[in-house]
Amino acid sequence: MKAILFFFAFCVFTSSAVAQLTDQEIYDLKSGRVKPDNSYIYSLPFAKGSKFLLIQAYNSKMSHTKELSLDFKMNPGSKICAARDGVVIGTKEDSKVGGLKDEYLSQGNHIIIRHNDGSTAMYWHLQKDGVLVNDGDTVKQGQHIGYSGNTGYTAFPHLHFQVQDKKGNDIATRFITRKGVIYLRPSNYYKRVNE
Repeated sequence: MKAILFFFAFCVFTSSAVAQLTDQEIYDLKSGRVKPDNSYIYSLPFAKGSKFLLIQAYNSKMSHTKELSLDFKMNPGSKICAARDGVVIGTKEDSKVGGLKDEYLSQGNHIIIRHNDGSTAMYWHLQKDGVLVNDGDTVKQGQHIGYSGNTGYTAFPHLHFQVQDKKGNDIATRFITRKGVIYLRPSNYYKRVNE
């Protein structure tokens, strides 16, 4: 009964354009209390066999307040791979600056990929000339699409990964890991496995 009530509340809550998930809802997702979960299962957005620390996750207090996004700490030049099939709808790779000044907010190199359900995945802070795809390209899950960097509004080198539905609302994402299909938790290392 609780699961049904939560699912109903979750559907009503997420249909609001201004609402994001609460900390409790995120905790419930991560702990597996929301069942059944038929959301898409993503690949980790880096090369097979690579392992990176998730430093920030959904609603993290540092810079993800009211934002469902993930930050993986990685050295510049680490391979970035498509987490899901789609079509490239936006890229930027001409910036070489980054830092915590407001002037850097629009300087983040990135790739934006639209999926077949209308959602989009965003890969931010890529290195200068670190984008390997072009607008209009079709990409496959796991395909090498770029290189991580430290451009835009950023305190250190990392990949910022975020998915939004077709209305622009953030989506919590599940990933295939060596521990199975899970919602990721910050302060843990994750290794991309063979899907």
